[in-house]
Amino acid sequence: MNAIRKFIDWAGPLVYAVMFILAVYLVIEAGGISHINLNLSSGKPLSFMQSIPVIITAIALVVSYFAGPMLNFGDFSRYSHTYKSVKKGNFWGLPVNFLVFSLLTVICASATEPVFGKLITDPIETVEQIGAPVAILLGGLTFVIATVGINIVANFVSPAFDFSHVNPQKISWRAGGMIAAIGSVVITPWNWYANDQAIHYTLDLLGSLIGPLFGILIAGYFTISKQLVAVDDMFTMSPKGHYWYHKGFNPNAVLALAIAGVISVASAIAPSPLKQLGLFDITWISNFSWFIGAGLGYVLFVILERRNPQMPQLDAASPDVNNGALPANN
Repeated sequence: MNAIRKFIDWAGPLVYAVMFILAVYLVIEAGGISHINLNLSSGKPLSFMQSIPVIITAIALVVSYFAGPMLNFGDFSRYSHTYKSVKKGNFWGLPVNFLVFSLLTVICASATEPVFGKLITDPIETVEQIGAPVAILLGGLTFVIATVGINIVANFVSPAFDFSHVNPQKISWRAGGMIAAIGSVVITPWNWYANDQAIHYTLDLLGSLIGPLFGILIAGYFTISKQLVAVDDMFTMSPKGHYWYHKGFNPNAVLALAIAGVISVASAIAPSPLKQLGLFDITWISNFSWFIGAGLGYVLFVILERRNPQMPQLDAASPDVNNGALPANN
């Protein structure tokens, strides 16, 4: 894990440096920023009100994309020394990083039209058009590093921990990582990315599967437990632990997950066949499968816990209980 942290520490800044250099080069070649049209839309222009549903759909897809890392956030925050560092990392790594990199991407793509005579959205193709062997080598190496870096963060670390948690005594973190790596090849993701609809469909389905889990976690921690956690009991296999429930499973959480999961998955899968059958068109609802699953998971778990409480009611004054509602000192 330490090697991964070191790789990400220098890979991120390197990618940013190359992107800034590429953006500056393209802007200069285009004759300045005034010669670049930042409007990348195609087809008939949309009015302000018509663009709102498109923007909301795009936001929903971004949420679905980040659903996995968001659910497994603890796999990364566990290495932070202070709560302040977690908040600082979230601020610079999410809104600031997302906005700056999006602007760089739009500038680079928009500048390709006046420079190369056509709009190029693939950064690899953009570097190839420059023609200089050094630029092609450096650009290609950088984008490979960027691809490896983002996949380690989003698609390797969390699955490695997930597989390991299934049976920690027999599956180490390294073994879990190997399972995730082999599985990522078996599912041939390059075939998905060759089809825009496949990417869209995959994100919708991914969001529908993860949404209910997120809703149940939020409900359990904030609404039911009031941010009180018996940390030591979370890692014990003793039936006397606060979180033993029924053989280690909270029946309310399992039931809420099953009901919310079926409905949210149906919202992602069913609309397309219904449209093809000529019944009615509600395909737009698939974009919001994560929100549907998260909302249902939250509501169902709260209702079930109120009717048949399973989660422990902890005493905030107990020295064994962590109170997340208290302000952090660091």
